[in-house]
Amino acid sequence: MKIGDLIRVEKCTGEIHCSCFFCNSNSNCIGVVLAPAELNMWHVMFDAGEWEVYEHEAEIISEAG
Repeated sequence: MKIGDLIRVEKCTGEIHCSCFFCNSNSNCIGVVLAPAELNMWHVMFDAGEWEVYEHEAEIISEAG
């Protein structure tokens, strides 16, 4: 992953309402990588706001040029 990549994180699949950042904000779970973060994470801007994700939690949809 690198700055500018478009990524997607997996949506929760449980039937019970989840209180995670993505479910609470009704996010589409797609975001743009902004910068590296601590602990091998990345700052990502989603439609619901900025959130930190680990690289293994995300799928790259489109790589930055």
